[in-house]
Amino acid sequence: KKADARRRLMRHTVVEPPSVLADRQDEICTELLRDLEAGGDARVAAAKRLQGSVRRWSFHPLGCRVVQAALEVSSGDMAAALAAELRGHVEQALESRHANFVLGKIVEILPAEESAFIAEELMDFAWAAIRHQYGCRIFCRLIEHASAHAATSRLIEHEVARWAAEHSRHEYAHYVVAHVLEHGSPEHKHLAILELLKDDFAGLAHHRHGRFVVEAVFAHGSAEEQSAALALLRARGDMVAMAMHANAHMAVTAVLRSKEPGLAHARAELAAELVAAAPRLAGSKFGQRALQIAGKLTGLAAPSAPLAVAAPAA
Repeated sequence: KKADARRRLMRHTVVEPPSVLADRQDEICTELLRDLEAGGDARVAAAKRLQGSVRRWSFHPLGCRVVQAALEVSSGDMAAALAAELRGHVEQALESRHANFVLGKIVEILPAEESAFIAEELMDFAWAAIRHQYGCRIFCRLIEHASAHAATSRLIEHEVARWAAEHSRHEYAHYVVAHVLEHGSPEHKHLAILELLKDDFAGLAHHRHGRFVVEAVFAHGSAEEQSAALALLRARGDMVAMAMHANAHMAVTAVLRSKEPGLAHARAELAAELVAAAPRLAGSKFGQRALQIAGKLTGLAAPSAPLAVAAPAA
């Protein structure tokens, strides 16, 4: 499923909605924040003042903070009413350096049923959104707070987990994949790991973004998944060489740090292998890190890096 509509880039320019009170915006925001913090009738009145203009304030540098504060302190019904004003504007809000924080706050504060419109609208431009510097944040908040809801679950399954390998190599999207492995449902997590293992998993470990996803597999995968992942790393070649690689060393240390009891034997074998290769590893700053962990696991002290010897004077 790689239709152009699914992969389309968000092309429209975010337009900050004009205001007839443009010259007093900061002053009004300060007043609203003060009243929201005061509580009581002042808080209720401030929230009511926002009604009908949530979209405009969400795109304002200070106004977005006002809207977030109102969402936090208002009653459930009022917060839902304020959030609903961004229905139909999720794509524009996601691209805004200010309004994207309002979307994230909606997901954090409101029940999943009330924030479901965000996941529903994201389906229309998910590929672009997950690879957007602000969009990846919204995906992470949805995974943390609403993954059990049908709309979000469908979004994660079809737009994140099934494309985990491709997303893992992207500068922003890899955060979302790692988030699924840490906070996602067992089903989403398993699906994502299956997709990762079908790909070039060892190559992913050597990738500057993919290495973080590989690390998450060994932090949150099941015993069977971690064992399969380790087998793929070993099939690629020398684990000692990986331990000295600028990116792949993270996969080696992730195996050593795994808390999965089912990986205990394999972890001990790897630690012993690394300690036996101490002379090679001690000369690499990345190898030294792996060697220190391996030394603790085996009960053997990791040797220090060799001292540099000054060349004799001519």
